[in-house]
Amino acid sequence: MGLYSMVRSVLWLISRYPADRYNRLLKISEDWPRAQMEEFRNEKLRQLIIHCYKNVPYYRRVMDENKVIPKDIKCAEDLIKLPIMTKNIIRIHSKELLAKNIPQMEISWSKTGGTTGEPIQICKNRQCSAWESMCYERGLRWGGLEVDKSRVALFGGSLGIDKTRLTAQMGQVLRRDLFLPAFELRSDTAMSYFDKIRRSKIRFLLGYTSAIYRLATFAEEMNQKIEFSAVFPTAELILPEWEEIIRKVFRCAVLPYYGCGEVNSLGYYALGTNAYRISEEHALIEVLENDGLTRLAGEGRFLITDLDNYAMPIIRYANGDAGKISGPAGGSPFARIARLDGRYNSFLMTDRGDLISGAIGPHVFRHLASVRSYRIIQEEPLRLEIKVVANSDFGEEHERLIEGLFARHLGSKMKISIERVAELAAPPSGKSVFVINRCLENPLTYPSSTDLCSN
Repeated sequence: MGLYSMVRSVLWLISRYPADRYNRLLKISEDWPRAQMEEFRNEKLRQLIIHCYKNVPYYRRVMDENKVIPKDIKCAEDLIKLPIMTKNIIRIHSKELLAKNIPQMEISWSKTGGTTGEPIQICKNRQCSAWESMCYERGLRWGGLEVDKSRVALFGGSLGIDKTRLTAQMGQVLRRDLFLPAFELRSDTAMSYFDKIRRSKIRFLLGYTSAIYRLATFAEEMNQKIEFSAVFPTAELILPEWEEIIRKVFRCAVLPYYGCGEVNSLGYYALGTNAYRISEEHALIEVLENDGLTRLAGEGRFLITDLDNYAMPIIRYANGDAGKISGPAGGSPFARIARLDGRYNSFLMTDRGDLISGAIGPHVFRHLASVRSYRIIQEEPLRLEIKVVANSDFGEEHERLIEGLFARHLGSKMKISIERVAELAAPPSGKSVFVINRCLENPLTYPSSTDLCSN
């Protein structure tokens, strides 16, 4: 056990935070037979349903309307007896979804990342947060990254509006992690990023998928030899051509992981596998297929149930993603996400012609409760249009904050306009898109200089 994990365990013991206990269980459960995994998952589901019926007004009403009582839900297959949860339902019935028996001091509120352009407010109890954290640690461990090992983090954080938990801050210091701000990665800063990575001698990289891809393309263009043992992309789908370039340039395993702000720690790649293992001790995923039927394996829209959120239970939640769910393989007890059809989003262009990750969108808007949904459109190299569906408390100070944050990373010459709209139509592709760049011939790949539209 390293210094960080020892200090953290002491703090958790003092505060009665249950993460270490969950961590020990998760190390054991990955070797369970499939039947034991299913029974553990189903028992957690039964207890959650009992809690919802007793303590959550929304679920008590919905179950009564559907003539369902707790004993009718014995296993995951019985969830079909309950209606599907949507983002709009969470917004409209947020107060009704709060459990009456969870003290305020036991919960934490957050706004989801809004990677569909539709951020929402969610609260979680301490036990839920602990399960998420420990499933996350195990997922990284499957890729060789132990909790006490240093890592390079290529995320946001440079906007000056993030708050980092104490234990996370402590980990960054004691492990000597290297943080590199994703939205400041440009052609004129890339060399300093490579120099810092070399000096650190760190072998693991985590970050936004598009930012990692940009780092790899810069390394290739600038003839920089940077190698990692494993790279962990997240927050956006990884396109096959992106994965190929990252693997080739960094000579590493590419191990994406999957979750959403409403229910984190859903799926992780392990070394030598080609699918996400679902963290079934913490969550279960159903598939709503095109025939309208719901199954635990198949292809279609995902319906996600958080087995640990007792503060604001999320059951059968359609988070906007889709894909293919398959059964366990290779002796592992975990069901798998064999294919993930998530969100494709574009890069944004700075006033100097550099590209930055479109993940800056959710990074900004998750801090604005006054914005219900948004879409960022770059029509021309020096013109950015931001459409927002706003609440009544959205004011000029919010507009100034948005304009200032985008101008900081896109440049002072960028003309930024904010338009309030009643709703945002789905794009013709049907996929969730929050960033659209019409200045790129192919917005999903890194363009050459000839692909950029001119003034």
